[in-house]
Amino acid sequence: MKYTKSLIFISLLSLISSYAASTTAGSAELQRLNSRWVSSFDKGNTEALMSLYTENAVVFPPSSEILEGPTAITGYLKGLKEMGITEYSISNVDTEIKGDIAYETALWEATRIGANGTIFNFEGNITNVLEKQNDGSWKIKLQSWN
Repeated sequence: MKYTKSLIFISLLSLISSYAASTTAGSAELQRLNSRWVSSFDKGNTEALMSLYTENAVVFPPSSEILEGPTAITGYLKGLKEMGITEYSISNVDTEIKGDIAYETALWEATRIGANGTIFNFEGNITNVLEKQNDGSWKIKLQSWN
């Protein structure tokens, strides 16, 4: 009986450890995706940005209509760059991965330079729902920020 309890305990510990390692690895992948998003946005590379979204992605930006698909999302992100948003950052707060779906909450900051050179700083929250692709990469399926 003691042997059976020990075996069950070791099995449970092994499962928990592998889950934690998988979640940590997934979180690191999502942080790298955020870094690629920021880098692509800051460079104005909308093609690279859109490679981080699923084909049927939906974005809920603040004070705007719901954006569905690559054309609408690309147009909106280009508009942000044209408004003078020059620097963007994303700091992960929490990530939860359930199979092929990941839920991420983060904080964002952005800088805008006005026409007269005035610098404006913005910050807020962002929520991403990501979908694991067949190749193992993650892509943004739904994104909302304030």
